[in-house]
Amino acid sequence: MTLPRPGDPVVLGPLTLRNRIVFPAHLTNAAVGGMPTDRHAAYYAARAAGGAAMVITEEHSAGEHDRPYEKLIRGTDPAIVGGLRRLTDAVHAHGAVVLAQVGHNGGQSSSRYSGVAVTAPSPVPDPMFREVPRALTPRDLDDLVAGFARTAGHVVAGGYDGLEVQASQASVIRQFLSPPTNHRDDVYGEDPARLLVAILAAVRAVLGPGRVLGVRLQGYEGVAGGLTAADAAATARRVEGLVDYLNTAVGVATVTLPLIEPPMGVPAGYAAAVPTAVKGALRTATTVPVVGVGRFTEPAQVAATLAAGTCDLVGVVRGQIADPGFATAVLTGRRVRRCVGCNQECIAAVGMNRRLGCVVNPRAGREAEPLPAPGVRRRVLVAGGGPAGLSAAVAAARRGHDVHLVEAGERLGGQVAWGATAPGRGELGHLVADLAAELTGLGVRTTLRTTVDDALVAAHAPDVVIDATGSVAQRPAWAGEAVLDVEDVLRGGARPRGRVLVVDEAGGHAAPSAAEVLARAGASVTTVTSALVAAGDLGATLEGPRWARRAAALGIAQEVETVVLGAGAGTVRLLHHLTGTEETRAVDAVVACGPRAARAPVTACAPVVRVGDAVAPRRLDAAVREGHDAAVEV
Repeated sequence: MTLPRPGDPVVLGPLTLRNRIVFPAHLTNAAVGGMPTDRHAAYYAARAAGGAAMVITEEHSAGEHDRPYEKLIRGTDPAIVGGLRRLTDAVHAHGAVVLAQVGHNGGQSSSRYSGVAVTAPSPVPDPMFREVPRALTPRDLDDLVAGFARTAGHVVAGGYDGLEVQASQASVIRQFLSPPTNHRDDVYGEDPARLLVAILAAVRAVLGPGRVLGVRLQGYEGVAGGLTAADAAATARRVEGLVDYLNTAVGVATVTLPLIEPPMGVPAGYAAAVPTAVKGALRTATTVPVVGVGRFTEPAQVAATLAAGTCDLVGVVRGQIADPGFATAVLTGRRVRRCVGCNQECIAAVGMNRRLGCVVNPRAGREAEPLPAPGVRRRVLVAGGGPAGLSAAVAAARRGHDVHLVEAGERLGGQVAWGATAPGRGELGHLVADLAAELTGLGVRTTLRTTVDDALVAAHAPDVVIDATGSVAQRPAWAGEAVLDVEDVLRGGARPRGRVLVVDEAGGHAAPSAAEVLARAGASVTTVTSALVAAGDLGATLEGPRWARRAAALGIAQEVETVVLGAGAGTVRLLHHLTGTEETRAVDAVVACGPRAARAPVTACAPVVRVGDAVAPRRLDAAVREGHDAAVEV
C-alpha cells in the first residue's frame, strides 16, 4: 500500500481536500456577545491562505444554556449566520474547505453565565468546574439532539462545507461515553454511544449529502476506568457509516489537561496511539480518513507521521498559529517560525479570558487589525539582539528598511539564550534561531560585541533607533554580597553546593530552572516564595504538573508564603506569613530571582523608540510584540 504524502489530495465524503494538513478547532476568545467577529474571519483566513486544506472553526454551542466560558459562539442563535457567512467567505477565498465544530460541554461548564444548572449524564461534578450537574432527562436529550440539528442549520446557512461533532475533551457526548461520568441505568447507560448516534443522524439530515460530517473522539482520559484508545476505536467502528472522517484527541481536565496542549519538551506524535487504533478498527479504512494530532511544530514531522501510517490527515494547531504559512512550508520545504510550546499567549491567555495570541507570532489573533502602509525606506539601528531587538529587526527589514542590529554580547538571544540552556527549556532557543535565520535571509547587518553609544550612532546616522537593550538583575534589599542571582546559575558560571535556598519572587521559569540545574548538580535545594503557590506562572501554561514531578524526583522542597528578611554568611532569616513567626536557617548558598530593572536608555540625535524590557521588564510575549509593533510604525 502506498502511504500518503503531505501534498496528496484526499477525499472527504463529497469533497476533496487539496492536501493532508488540517487546522483543527480551538478556542480563540474572539467572540463578542456570543457572535462570530471579523477577528475570526481574518484569523482563519490567514491559515487558509497559508495552505491548510481544511479549517475547522472553534466550537459552536448546541445548547442555549451551555455557557462554560464567556466568549463561546452560541450556535443555537440565528443571529450568528451573518458573521459565519463573512468567515466562510474569507476562508473559501483561499481555496480551503471550512467546517464548524459543534458541541455541548455538559457538566464541564458553569451556571454563572446562564443562571441555569448545568446538565450531564449523571450528577458527577467535573474536577475543574466543581459544580454538581443535573442529570439529563429523556426530554432533555431530545432537546439536546434538536439543538445540534438547529445549530447545523445555522452552519449550513452560514456557508460552511460541513460540521464536526465534538465528542472529545469538553463534551457531554464524551461524558456519556465515559464510565466515570455515566452512571445511568437506562438505555443511555446500557448503550453509551446512543446519544452520539442520534446526534450524527440528526445533523446528517440537516447537512444533506453535499456537506462533510465528522466527529472528534476522545482516545485517552488518563483517569481510572476512563476512555482509552481501544474505546475510541470501538466508537469509531460504531459510527463509521455515519461520518465522512474521524478526528482524534487526548486529555481531559484536570489530571491530563496538559496533554490537550502540551508544553515544550513533549515530543511530536505523542498521541499517535489513538489514530493508529482508530484506523486499525475501521472496516472501510480507505474511505473514512482519520485525523491525528500530536504537537507537530516542524514540517518534517508532518511527513513522518503520514509515512508511518499513523493517520490520513495531520492536525496542526499551534504550528499554524506560530506560522500561518506552515502548510505551504510543509509542501515546499521552506523554514517555519516554530512554536516553542511556551503556552503563554495561547492556552494561558485564553484561560485568563484574553484573546488568543502567540509569543513567536505577534500578529496571531490580530490579523483583522490593518498594518500601516510601508513608508519611505529608512535607516533603522536596532540596539540589542534579544527577542525584542530580533523581532524589531525582522519586521523593519520585511517592510523594506535598511536595518543594522547591534548587540553588546557574544551572541544573539538575550535572556532567552541562557534560559534555553535550562533542563527541558531548549525549545526556547528555536525563537532565537528562527529570527536569526530570517535576519540572514533578509540581508540584515548584525554586529556583536559592540555597545551602541553616541559615537556609534553618529557614525551610522540612522533615521530612527529602536532601543531593545533589555534589563539587568537587581539585588534585593535583603541580600548580602554573597547572594547569587538566578542569572549567575543559568548562564553557567555559578554552581553552589550543599544546602541552597532559591528565593523566587518572579513566579516564572527562572527560579525553578535554576533549582533544577543545581539539584541535578548534587545540591540540596529548597525554593521559597512569598506567593500562595510555588512557581505560580507555570500553572496557566500547563507546565506546573511536569515541574512538580521533576522537583519531587530531584528532592527539591518548595515552600510558600515565606518572606526573606535577610541573608548573611551561612544563614538566612525567614518570616512565615501564616504564623507570623521568624526563622533563622543555616544555608550554604542563596540564589535570588526577583524583579529586574530596565537598562539606562540609549541616547541619540535620532528619534529613539524603546521596546521590551528596555521599557519595563516583562515576559517574552511583550518583547516580541513591542519589537514588531515599533518596527511597523517606522
